[in-house]
This record gives sequence, C-alpha cells and structure tokens, in this order.
Amino acid sequence: MVGAIIRRSNTVFAARRNTDRSAGGLWEFPGGKVEPGETPEEALKRELREELDIDVSVGRFVDKSISDVAGVVIELSCYTATLVDTEPTSSTDHDAMAWIDLNDLDQFEWAPGDVPIIERLILTLPETWAAPGPTR
Repeated sequence: MVGAIIRRSNTVFAARRNTDRSAGGLWEFPGGKVEPGETPEEALKRELREELDIDVSVGRFVDKSISDVAGVVIELSCYTATLVDTEPTSSTDHDAMAWIDLNDLDQFEWAPGDVPIIERLILTLPETWAAPGPTR
C-alpha cells in the first residue's frame, strides 16, 4: 500500500474513509494498492487519479508502517506529493476531505496503518516540516 502526504503551507491533505469500507470512518493519507508491474510512485499517481481525480508529482519517500488489522498485515509506504493541477473536490472512497494543520494531526482518528506514520511525523515536524516552501 502507498499513501500521499500532500502539503499546502502548514497543512496536509487527508480523507476520511467511507463507512462501508475497511477502516470506515477513519482518516488516512489517500492512496491504495500497488498493482503487479507498478512502482510505488506509479501506483500512487494512479490511485490518486482514480479516487480523487487529481494529478500529483510524487516526491521523496517519507516513512513506512506495518500494522495488523483484523489478522491482515498491512504495509504502508508514504511519499510526499505535490498537486500538479487542481485540488481534490470529491472522492470515490471517502466521505470527507480536509486540509489539516500539521499541529492538529493528533486530533483526528486515523486508520491503523497511518497511526505510526502520524506519530513519527509529529515528532519530526520541527526538522522535517517547519520550513515554508514546497513539499520536500
């Protein structure tokens, strides 16, 4: 699985999963499964086009988590991503979307795979995210 950390100023984009899906009602960095023959970066671009109808430029690898959800091991790799064109306005897999202030990340209920990434991201905010400018 891959996820996108899309930054805008002092916020990141997140989406809440539809209640009829696994981890329904929980927030996540959008993304999805890597299909056979795809690189993680290609999968992330494809998934964001399919789910959110957006194009992104995928940047650097940020972090990876491994979690057990109901006996299923989920490995999630997150990358920075920059919007190429328009912002997302709708989603096929989510019932809410938000730009979340970096200082408020721990105020949301995150999907299990995103939790370790959020926890580490919060710890590294001063070094990793404090400087203004484009996504690194």
